[in-house]
Amino acid sequence: MIESIQNKHIKWLIALQKNRKNREKEKLFIAEGIKIIEEIPADWEIINLFVSSSFIREHHSFIKDIKIDKKNIIEVADKVFNAISDTVTPQGILAVCRQKIFSLEDILSVKNGFFIILEEIQDPGNLGTIIRTADAAGADAIFLTKGSVDLYNPKVIRSTMGSIFHLPIFTEMDIDTLIEELKNSNVSILSAHLKGNLYPYQYNLKKASALLIGNESKGIKESTAQKTDALLKIPMLGKAESLNAAVAASILMYEVVRQRIEI
Repeated sequence: MIESIQNKHIKWLIALQKNRKNREKEKLFIAEGIKIIEEIPADWEIINLFVSSSFIREHHSFIKDIKIDKKNIIEVADKVFNAISDTVTPQGILAVCRQKIFSLEDILSVKNGFFIILEEIQDPGNLGTIIRTADAAGADAIFLTKGSVDLYNPKVIRSTMGSIFHLPIFTEMDIDTLIEELKNSNVSILSAHLKGNLYPYQYNLKKASALLIGNESKGIKESTAQKTDALLKIPMLGKAESLNAAVAASILMYEVVRQRIEI
């Protein structure tokens, strides 16, 4: 059992937790808490499991069901786990997971694909909420452009509530190259835009479509908007100038669901 935060394993974990460059270099990320760890698929590689002494005593059967070599389960004293946790009330368990690489070619071959493009989204909570909603709405993939918040930021992971494990997410995408690839695959690219001339329910979203959501404060870049197939405007009857990015994304995603659902 590890009883000191000066232990090399703990120092490595903290560096992974706090530093994006370390996560990018090692292609790893941290998932903390019972709910999120329950969502990890059997085919997703878990490198290490860090558990507090009290968690082992109280949840032995939960640990037993996790697909991991038992030698990679590391017990730490409760005080050490509290020091390494990224949450206010630690549950006592976290997993170090391998980042997954997905095939763009495979994703774009999906019939009538439903995709989300996020251009320079900055807020971890917004990103996590969008991922969770995209999962619920049955999106086929999410594309994060260069300049976006780190997908593997602990706050993002936590706010996805496990949905990060349920659909392909591509990071560091070049927006111009991505748009070209999508158009070559006959995917319509639709921007959420305040200057839109169509409401989302006026557009056929049953066919292959990609919804493009812009930066929280700047919106979609003009150079990007010009390359899209349509600018969609969400009706707003009140005095608010705009909607939160995650809220706007959710409204558009569920218009796709409304059009595609079989009743």
